Amino acid sequence: MKRLLTLLSILVVVFFASCGNDNTMKKIQELESKMLGNDGMIKNDVGLELIDAYVLYAEKNSKDEIAPDYLFKALDISVNLKLNDYSKSIEIADMIVSRYPDHNLAPMALYLKGFVYEELMHSNYNAEKAYNEFLEKYPDNPMVEEVKTSLKNIGISNLELIRRFEMMESTTDIR
Repeated sequence: MKRLLTLLSILVVVFFASCGNDNTMKKIQELESKMLGNDGMIKNDVGLELIDAYVLYAEKNSKDEIAPDYLFKALDISVNLKLNDYSKSIEIADMIVSRYPDHNLAPMALYLKGFVYEELMHSNYNAEKAYNEFLEKYPDNPMVEEVKTSLKNIGISNLELIRRFEMMESTTDIR
């Protein structure tokens, strides 16, 4: 009798857990369909809710193969929203890299972490740390040259980069 009750308890827990996942998936699909406004831009309120739904799903289902994809979608949305605080973006990037270091999206998450620090948070020190971590963890990744270029150009204004590019172009034209 005890075994039967234990088995029933386990089945009830599994049933409600799977219902929770179904509800979360439905919520995610609903939010995804509402995310873009008529202007093609992400609606901030829906985007923030969707980020939370993706992260919640990934936290509850960390072994699910879609979990790192959902975290990356959350990261992508958080980087593209007009926010005053990008710490959530950094937190999500760290989750991807630490929980799924061998996933094909982990290098891009780490690169985006550096980008967020550099371009959105204006923290060159932290951007440099993120880019160097990328080079250390993913030395054979196709993005290595882009990361090296980002490192080389940290702290240089866009105007200065344009001037340098124009100077390189003009010296190339002379030859």
